[in-house]
Amino acid sequence: MTPLVKVAGSLLNMLLDKYENSALYKGTPRNNRRIWLHFNRRNLPRYFDDSTARHKEEINDAARLLEDKGLIEIVWERFEEGNLIKKIALNAERLADAYAFTGRRSREDKEGRLAELARRYARQAAPWVHEFLLFVAGRLEKGESVARYLDINDHDRAVALFKVLKEAGSLEEEIPRRIFSQRVLGSTKAFDAVAGALTRAAADFHPRFAEGRAAREPREILAELGIVDNPQHIFISGNLQFAVNGKSIDLADFRPDLGISAEMAGSMQITGIPAEYIITIENLTAFYSFIKARRDNNYLAVYLGGYHNSLRRKFLSRLREYIMATGQKTSFYHWGDIDYGGFDIFVHLRDNSLPELQPVFMDIDTLRKYQQFCVPFHDGYAGKLCKLLENPKYRVFHPVIDYMLQHGVRLEQECILGSGLS
Repeated sequence: MTPLVKVAGSLLNMLLDKYENSALYKGTPRNNRRIWLHFNRRNLPRYFDDSTARHKEEINDAARLLEDKGLIEIVWERFEEGNLIKKIALNAERLADAYAFTGRRSREDKEGRLAELARRYARQAAPWVHEFLLFVAGRLEKGESVARYLDINDHDRAVALFKVLKEAGSLEEEIPRRIFSQRVLGSTKAFDAVAGALTRAAADFHPRFAEGRAAREPREILAELGIVDNPQHIFISGNLQFAVNGKSIDLADFRPDLGISAEMAGSMQITGIPAEYIITIENLTAFYSFIKARRDNNYLAVYLGGYHNSLRRKFLSRLREYIMATGQKTSFYHWGDIDYGGFDIFVHLRDNSLPELQPVFMDIDTLRKYQQFCVPFHDGYAGKLCKLLENPKYRVFHPVIDYMLQHGVRLEQECILGSGLS
């Protein structure tokens, strides 16, 4: 490629970029609107380089070449014809030739290829992945933006995203992030390039996240899908009896707690829960504070690790199923932060695993008792709390939310000594 052709290609690419982002591309031209590239210091700083005329002459020659080929029209500055260009216009009737000159694929072609690919990957995908991929395909076919999820100019990354979406939607057990990446994309680090897009797609389309609840951290979204940084353990303490591979285990023999793998949690057979109540605890520090302060042995405590993923919910559901099947009168409690996120975690856990769940240490009395540890919040945060007052799902917290708004404070559970339940 000669220097002249290279400069001409650069000018033509700038015009094609403007065309592909214009109403004309989307089929809605107004008043015979044309695609213009104005020559100014912002668009073409080299053209106005006062130290040399070489760049201006190169660009003028490149523009003449394009005009001779019928790809553009040049408008010269008044009284400066042949010397100073005012603007150039794309010849919309020669688009195919313009793309051929630059050697680039048209936006329409790229969108069509990706739309077809999205529909192909949607086949036999999980329902939320299927819905997302058809959404993407539909927008691409209408020439609408999908920039939130992918760059149509990066075909390889889009393909990688479609692959991880389909695989993530069908995971049945936790898998370390790097092993997932190697398995699906052939490299332990390739997943990093599309992880953000995957979490955005899941946040918008996965039923666990599409309910307008509190924003999730990417790590939490991936964990919900089953993709974790390292193998996860569920920490439990108190009274639980179960069998694994025919061997009986009594949790009471382990102090202060026991970490069980997701694999063990899925395969264990629960044989007894001699506890008056089961309590889920949001924060690890609070979990250890609670179990070390206990003076009796009438509980089963489960550390959630913030937003519980599907595997933890399955474990909790199995506990509940055993309680219901045996007719035990065992209560279910949850202890979390007295803040927006803590309320949201409680509601999510109650609605998805433990319908009988009750909050503990998350009331007005606790705020008053530990008022010296409370922290203030800003107006934006207050607005989020006000929205919870409009949602009947959060009715159990409406009194404490009113108190928080009146006093402008919230409280993290690490400041509370969870010494017992009344």
